[in-house]
Amino acid sequence: MFGRRKKCALLIDFDNVLGMTSGEFTTSIAKWMEWLEDGAFDGDRLKRKFVIKRVYWNPLYDRYRDVFEAAGFEAFSCGAIAKSKKSSADIVITLDAVDIAADTKGLQEIILLTSDTDFVPVVNRLQERELEVVAMGHEQNPTAEVYRKYADNVVLRNDFMDAFKYERPKRKWFGLVRVKPPAPKPAPAPALKPGAANATPMDQAAERVVSAAQGVGGAMLSRKAVILALRDVTGFNTGGVSAWIGHGSYRKMLLAIAKMRSDLRLYAYRNGGVAVAYRAPEAVRNGSAG
Repeated sequence: MFGRRKKCALLIDFDNVLGMTSGEFTTSIAKWMEWLEDGAFDGDRLKRKFVIKRVYWNPLYDRYRDVFEAAGFEAFSCGAIAKSKKSSADIVITLDAVDIAADTKGLQEIILLTSDTDFVPVVNRLQERELEVVAMGHEQNPTAEVYRKYADNVVLRNDFMDAFKYERPKRKWFGLVRVKPPAPKPAPAPALKPGAANATPMDQAAERVVSAAQGVGGAMLSRKAVILALRDVTGFNTGGVSAWIGHGSYRKMLLAIAKMRSDLRLYAYRNGGVAVAYRAPEAVRNGSAG
């Protein structure tokens, strides 16, 4: 009746979020959940419908189980097998995210409420499944810029803390009265190496892809990550007669880039898909094919 809602899953790295916010995170769940549902972190303010809500924590925090379950969350206590006071939440979230992406019909977006940049490869893998991914970032350290580069959207730490006191706008008969916040500025693309002023568009593209692949520590780059890396390459676009730097398709362009760079590892799939990952110089010298 009031517009479509994006079908989403919400996975919360509790230890990470609590550590960079405050205890009010656990006492204002209804407030910040309304903020997320209203898409207040999103420049388009597109409303969300959360079909899955899960929170993961160190067993030390199991005292919060009742309040989160009362808010409709599934709560998972993720103790490490061999070490006390440690958590296996990261690996559990990763496995759940991949399973949810594969098994949830009609899912459009996964929100990973964590600023841990170890999740960048998870973001890429989910984007390969044509899902949008939102992560969290702290404005006072590199995490916000990292996730602006790789995720589709970013929940900023200060904005999230403001949401602890969020009040949903009153609805009038003619709709909501609200001010659309400015969209976050995209992170600048990595600069070309000195002496590359006369580089061809393909030279530029190869350099951008290698830089992006290095940034995720050797994980496979998703199509979304490649497009973001190439967004300011001369003449780059994904449609028209000169699409994909004149190669006509993403696959052909990526194959051409992989042939240009020995520090990229190419993965080809039976369904015709391709992906690349960074191959360290040591692996190139040793002739490793992976």
